[in-house]
Amino acid sequence: MSAYLVYLGAIGWEHEAWRGDLYPEDMPEDWRLSFYNTRFRCVYLPFEWWRNATDDTVAGWLHDTHEGFHFVLGAPERLSEDETRKAGRFGARGLLENAADVLMFEGEPDWRDLARRMQRAAQTGVPLYVISRDAALPQLEKAAELMGVLGV
Repeated sequence: MSAYLVYLGAIGWEHEAWRGDLYPEDMPEDWRLSFYNTRFRCVYLPFEWWRNATDDTVAGWLHDTHEGFHFVLGAPERLSEDETRKAGRFGARGLLENAADVLMFEGEPDWRDLARRMQRAAQTGVPLYVISRDAALPQLEKAAELMGVLGV
């Protein structure tokens, strides 16, 4: 399994605004996660999404993504036994938001702070998960470019 230092993604992969920009106009909806996973290293799943997903749905998500792709799981501080079991379905590719270094941004991030956080991840070896709340492709593309410049 690939271990990245910086994981970039958005909340979910179903964004109608991405049709024609990220996703080809004629791409079937059930292909979107597979395509998304070629451009991004992680996806943030709100608590209700992954908690209410069936075992078959989660297995499909894992199948549709590469081994180095991670699922950042939004969650309250404490999980019930059933919720812990459900989070466990993701194996090593799923991590609870409150157990990781997650930087959420909306709109234009503070690029200097983001670069510092990326460099710190490179120095410490502790992965950083950079998540766009509003799934704005221009900012995600700039963040990916910054990752390339910094070699993370």
